[in-house]
Amino acid sequence: MDADEIYKEEPKQVKLPWYRNITVEPPMFLYMMAFMITNVIEQTFYVFRACTVDHGYSQGICHNISSYPNISSEVQVTVARFQQWFGVSSHIVPLILAFFLGAWSDKRGRKSILLAGFLGKLYFSFMITVITMNDWPLDYVIYVAAFPSALTGADLAIFAGCFAYIADVSHAKSRTLRIGILDIVYLSTMPTGVALGNVLFKNVFNKSFTMMFAVNTILMVLAFLYSLLFLKWQTRPEQKSLKEAGVTNPIKDFFDLNNIKQTVITLQKKRTSNRRLYLWILLISMALYTFQRDERPVMYLYTMKVFQWDASNFSNFRTYMSTAYVLVMLLGIPLMTKVFKWRDTVIVMLGATSHMAGHFVYAHASVGRTMYWGATVAALGPCVAPLIRSMTSKVLEPAERGVAYAFLSVMENAVGMFASVIYGQLYSATLHSDAINAIFYLTMSTQMIVFIFAAVMEIKLRHKRLEAIIDQDERQISSDKSIS
Repeated sequence: MDADEIYKEEPKQVKLPWYRNITVEPPMFLYMMAFMITNVIEQTFYVFRACTVDHGYSQGICHNISSYPNISSEVQVTVARFQQWFGVSSHIVPLILAFFLGAWSDKRGRKSILLAGFLGKLYFSFMITVITMNDWPLDYVIYVAAFPSALTGADLAIFAGCFAYIADVSHAKSRTLRIGILDIVYLSTMPTGVALGNVLFKNVFNKSFTMMFAVNTILMVLAFLYSLLFLKWQTRPEQKSLKEAGVTNPIKDFFDLNNIKQTVITLQKKRTSNRRLYLWILLISMALYTFQRDERPVMYLYTMKVFQWDASNFSNFRTYMSTAYVLVMLLGIPLMTKVFKWRDTVIVMLGATSHMAGHFVYAHASVGRTMYWGATVAALGPCVAPLIRSMTSKVLEPAERGVAYAFLSVMENAVGMFASVIYGQLYSATLHSDAINAIFYLTMSTQMIVFIFAAVMEIKLRHKRLEAIIDQDERQISSDKSIS
């Protein structure tokens, strides 16, 4: 019997009513809605604050900065430099915490790290609201909001906790779909959040940054309260609360060097059927895939410079882009996994190709509407992340998933720390040249490597499913034990 036959004969799981499967989706939705409502507005605020406070221009000029090319170029250099340090300050502490966070959550549960992350983002939202009410320089965002927020793990803790939680409560065969649904839930906030944010900013709050970030803060409060009241503290039998484990010093328990040791063991441990190789391929692929996320702030600056777009134009573009992403995710992942039964590696290659093609269109767009064609071509790209997360969970044992998702977040944060600097430096260096579109070629190069890694896995797996290889290993181990 071959591996594919074993995969098909896996016993069916008892299906629960759909509402019983709802876990981290609502707080993830609220968190991402808060982020997306102010996503473009936040970039606009940074440009506006740099223009009015750091450079001393009037509000009339700064609200219409696209009409003043020389002033716009001057301010863009300041904002690009700020984005570099903002990226470093937001990622460096979570990068360190992740070495402890994953192994600790494997022992104590996912809820605690989720609450910490939501609390950190709530603090950021509250403090940036305060900043909008004071004439502080742009760099104060780093000092009083971004860096203190990062001390809780912030985005890293939220994403690692949410995806590990889903992996804990789902079965291997349904995990790609469940993780894809979670991605759809938070991706669905992109078109609705950006569009709603644009309407609120222009038509309801009369371009008030303070009111926009106040809405963000309220949504973060709701996400925190939902997680506190409705999520389980432990989702696996091996997870024990601090009380059950007899822990008297929670800080020492978290910063236990054994957590780092467990992380290293998980990453270096020899595994059958090339699973250690696959693990590292997936970790590096996630790092390279997420590299392009730090393109977004400079993309906003790029469209201001090249197409003279304002916040409303960019919001409309982001709304279209994210709508295309969500539709493809909503229809594409179930269709490719359940109907066509395509392997995860094949879908990753398609997603990486989509990203490359879309960014090629961006790079050569001479008019603004061509950017919409690029967004259409790139719509399959976001399917890469949920597929990588799903494959990573399939490579490891259930008790190792926290380490895996935390280290996926390590790769994201490590890359994010450098990517923001690289994109910022590259954009500043090419700002006044014909090579200003170099940021898109940088993104294309990272996605090409993701494609190559997925192709290597496909070849090494000999066109078989990853689940089938793992099931075959487990059956072989069980057979060996019974013989002995």
